[in-house]
Amino acid sequence: MKITPTTLTLQQFFSVGNEQFLIPAYQRRYAWGQRQQRELFDDLRLLASGDTHLLGTVLFLSDTHKPGVNQLELVDGQQRVTTITILMRVLARRFEQDKKEKTAQKLAELLHCEGLDEQVLPKLQLGDLDHSDYLRIMDGGDISEVENACLSGAFEHFTEWVGQLSVDELNKFFHKLLNSASIIRLDVGAAKDAYKLFETINNRGLRLRPTDIIKNFLLGHASSLPAGTLDKVKDDWRKLIVALDGLDGLDGDDFFRQWLAGKLHRKVTMTKLVVDFKAYYLRRVQEAESMTEFLSSTMKDDENDDDVEDVAITGEEDEAAEAFVKIRKVKLTEFAKALRQSAELYAKLLCSSTESAKVNRHIANLWRIKAFQTFTWLLDMFGRESLDEKAKVRLLKALEAFMMRRHICEKRSNELETIFAGLTGIADEGYEEAVLEILREHTPDDDEFESSFASFPFVPAVIDRARYALEMFEYRAIGHKNEYYLADPDELELEHIIPKAADKASTKKDFGDWPSYLGEGWKAKHSKMLHRIGNMTLLADELNVVASNNPFLAKRKEYAKSNIQLTKDLVHLGQFKFKQVEDRSKAFAKQAVAMWRI
Repeated sequence: MKITPTTLTLQQFFSVGNEQFLIPAYQRRYAWGQRQQRELFDDLRLLASGDTHLLGTVLFLSDTHKPGVNQLELVDGQQRVTTITILMRVLARRFEQDKKEKTAQKLAELLHCEGLDEQVLPKLQLGDLDHSDYLRIMDGGDISEVENACLSGAFEHFTEWVGQLSVDELNKFFHKLLNSASIIRLDVGAAKDAYKLFETINNRGLRLRPTDIIKNFLLGHASSLPAGTLDKVKDDWRKLIVALDGLDGLDGDDFFRQWLAGKLHRKVTMTKLVVDFKAYYLRRVQEAESMTEFLSSTMKDDENDDDVEDVAITGEEDEAAEAFVKIRKVKLTEFAKALRQSAELYAKLLCSSTESAKVNRHIANLWRIKAFQTFTWLLDMFGRESLDEKAKVRLLKALEAFMMRRHICEKRSNELETIFAGLTGIADEGYEEAVLEILREHTPDDDEFESSFASFPFVPAVIDRARYALEMFEYRAIGHKNEYYLADPDELELEHIIPKAADKASTKKDFGDWPSYLGEGWKAKHSKMLHRIGNMTLLADELNVVASNNPFLAKRKEYAKSNIQLTKDLVHLGQFKFKQVEDRSKAFAKQAVAMWRI
């Protein structure tokens, strides 16, 4: 392996006029937050005169330089390099404002490159998802149109911090940045060497995510195979990243953990995800037999394992389980394609954006119930061609009932991943009944569910679960025929009939004197009964309650205007105190037993 390490100041690092740094499309998006940006800024701002600061190592996959623009693939270091260029752009802008055009121009030249045709290009080119945002920032466009909040945040944070520097502090900071900060640049000529080095040198800053290690593992192996393999795997990886981008609160790590749990038919912990993935890969990919030096440098267990209950395997247990099944090994390109297709399906499921409106509604219900663990099984189930849409909808309905009962009865949630991973191993023949049988084994019985539902506290953390339950009760009350559905939460409020802050002056003004209405000792009962389902209903936000001496009668007048049957039913009550909350909760609980049944 030929490696050329060079220690460069930032001025030297950016000064080669015909080099462009290219962040490949398969890399993760820019993800540094304010903390990492502030640390970099303060490291330079507080650097003592005469001292130097090492910004770390960057790794380039580069070929022999030629005339024209040379694109160097930035294999590692893209987060820091992107951050530094945005900081340089902010500094240039400040110098422009201070009428120091010469200094601003010096920075601008470092941030661009050009070839023999004299066409000026940005020094750094980000991946497909981020590059338009990056250009908008670097070219002085409208920051409000930048979609990646981390990129816009970097620009806004640096603008604020640079703006706080005095003229003297600004000049010192500028010279420290270009002349006292240095980077160790590693140039590697072969792709297989670049990927092999990636994990070895990345031991600073934020720890590598499992997704990054898996990417490096796949691409590193692909780079050692015949021509064309690496390009195909790169393309599938890029599409995988695009598919998973933007999943609210989730990332590639969640996908790989749930996908692998479905393949191994057992729970996979995040701490053991990488080693379990590699063990699975070695047994399933034809070309894995050729992995020698690259494998030995990457096949390492996670040193920070504190998960005693779920001990990961290195292949022996899974191999024993597969001993009775003939394993069909596939080519790496086929493996990468199937992995990408699974990611695309996973994204559709999580975003409730399948081709079926019925399926999407049921998946949305699972989100409101808080059933993320189910997606291990859903990814497997929706990948089975043997199931038609009607069967999938039936299973989704059973899944809603299963999750509602377990959550309401407060069963251990850490059992769910094992249950759903186990469902992925069921054969196609007799599949639906086999799944239902297993779900029934782990479902609370009617008596436990009815008792728990009547007293369950639907606190703010699970308020979507209460809204889901009320909507299902409403559809049952009206004999729903799928002709229409209730409005979104933005237009339809979940109403606490007895208010949450009943004794506040503002509450008394808007909703009446509930403490006097509820009577002596109301406060102790209030905290116990407030979040029960019997104290809740659905109401359009345009229906405003007017205060009166009898607060429930005031609310009742507005409830009469509602089109929602559950809310209109409240009009028949002469009063609404804690007894009514309890009675209504018990009545709902009896309905719940009939509705959520497997």
